[in-house]
Amino acid sequence: MSAGRCDICERKPMYGNNVPFSQHRTRRRFVLNVQRRRIAINGTPRVVNICTRCLRTMSKMPKER
Repeated sequence: MSAGRCDICERKPMYGNNVPFSQHRTRRRFVLNVQRRRIAINGTPRVVNICTRCLRTMSKMPKER
């Protein structure tokens, strides 16, 4: 999965803290939901790692004619 990185938007995992009620902070990762999909890019079908946010955006865009 190439370390959870999106090939379209180049987003990668972010880091933050788990913060319970006791305020004892421990590090954690916010990972992307990355899928392997076959997508036509410039008319040629390619298999890419794409995040679900990009998939949603691509479905909203008007289709080229």
